[in-house]
Amino acid sequence: MEQEHQTSDDFPQSGLPAGIRIRQLEPSDRNGVASLFTRLSPESRRRRFLVPKPELSARELSYLTVVDHRWHEALAAVDLGDGSIVAVGRYAGHAGRPSAADIAIEVVDELQRRGIGTALSRCLIGRARINGFDVLTASTLWENRPARALLRRLGFQARASEGNVIDLELDL
Repeated sequence: MEQEHQTSDDFPQSGLPAGIRIRQLEPSDRNGVASLFTRLSPESRRRRFLVPKPELSARELSYLTVVDHRWHEALAAVDLGDGSIVAVGRYAGHAGRPSAADIAIEVVDELQRRGIGTALSRCLIGRARINGFDVLTASTLWENRPARALLRRLGFQARASEGNVIDLELDL
């Protein structure tokens, strides 16, 4: 099913820093997503991908930018001043669990803890409901207190942990 493109007017913008807007990510954002990745510190990359991640392969970049906006949704937070992508939030459906999708957020270091991750998460929760998912899952490092706090505020509950990773779920 093809989804129509949604502009920033279609997503709640409250709680965002001035000059930042959320919109759907498109394949034409490939360079912007690559630039966002290079702006993340090694620690932010590790927290996002759960392992050290020095670079993205061309295949990974394609996966991250070519989405159907239903089974795999991705939203970009864009700096209206220079047009750069400063954050991306996404969910992707679980292959073995069709009613569930996994959520992930990345925000450039200098704009972390400014409400962008929260706003993206809320938009993604709404999109997941609209698109028929019953559960959102998230995995984060135990040491990533800001991510754990955000997920708790959104209503996620711990479900399992293994090693240094905790898995959480939100019933939609």
